[in-house]
Amino acid sequence: MDERADIDAAIASQPHWMAQTARLAAAALPRLRPWRRTETVALIGMGASTHAGTVWTEALRAAGQRALNLDASAVAHYPEGYPVADHLVVVSESGRSPEPIAAVRRLGAAPVVITNEPDSPLARLGRVVVPLGGFQDSGVYTIGYTCTLVALAAVARACGVNLGDPGALAGVASAALADYAPDAPAVAAALDGCTVLDIVGAGTSYGTAQAAALLFREAAGLATAPYETAQYLHGPMESCGPGRAVWLFGDGREDGVAADVRTAGGYVCSYVTTPGPMASGVHRSSKPVSGYAAAVAEIVAAQLVAAELAHLRGREAGAFAFPQPDTKLPRPVARR
Repeated sequence: MDERADIDAAIASQPHWMAQTARLAAAALPRLRPWRRTETVALIGMGASTHAGTVWTEALRAAGQRALNLDASAVAHYPEGYPVADHLVVVSESGRSPEPIAAVRRLGAAPVVITNEPDSPLARLGRVVVPLGGFQDSGVYTIGYTCTLVALAAVARACGVNLGDPGALAGVASAALADYAPDAPAVAAALDGCTVLDIVGAGTSYGTAQAAALLFREAAGLATAPYETAQYLHGPMESCGPGRAVWLFGDGREDGVAADVRTAGGYVCSYVTTPGPMASGVHRSSKPVSGYAAAVAEIVAAQLVAAELAHLRGREAGAFAFPQPDTKLPRPVARR
């Protein structure tokens, strides 16, 4: 799928494609056996796939399942046949990223593969393939990210861990699009005056922070960094001040961070589970869902703002200044 969709159209179309992914996953997964809680599940991916992996593995661990989230580029250099985990799930939207392919070959195990291209080189290495739907994504990971969250929820359910109904996540995205679109222009305008954006969250929200940080870099050219909430308190927030911004996912310890950053003169966007009072000058939005589903609502809010910021800055999201020749395997040339 080398053609790319307009980012606004891609964001708006996500509920449709997420519902499609849920249907395809349900058809692909019946023969998986349940995991034992003493067994370890590892997700392997690159880029935003690993950020979805953070969401997923945090949710699995919270449910009592042993889980690891691994970068394919690291696994590709493990010793041959290294015993990473009892079960492998490998994610690549294109199925042509060389690192996940090299990782699977290095480990010598047939994984569950989640991909938008079921005829790809990675898919041919899988014992079970979960197709995302065959959509044209934007140049940055939008549809692919939320559909991956759906597919991962379906894999977990098929293997005996209930993270919620995968088919219901499309409705979460649809509600988030309606709820947060009105706020996006104002938040984007505020971020346009900032030089750095720190994105902070804990648990599954840390995965959202990672995904959103990459999204703002790729789409809008804004320098970002993701942090786990407690780690942020151990020094990284010392750079906060005028011209700096912090986006917080959560209303636990994050509330104190918001007040401190605002006092220091930084801009704060706070995305919380429950509505309530907040320090003056902090943009606060509440999401009506929690747990794994909240990761969908959170990233949709970030997508809407990142797209608005890209428009403000005159950037075409996905038109990369530094295209790399070796991040995807070439497609085979069709024979005449």
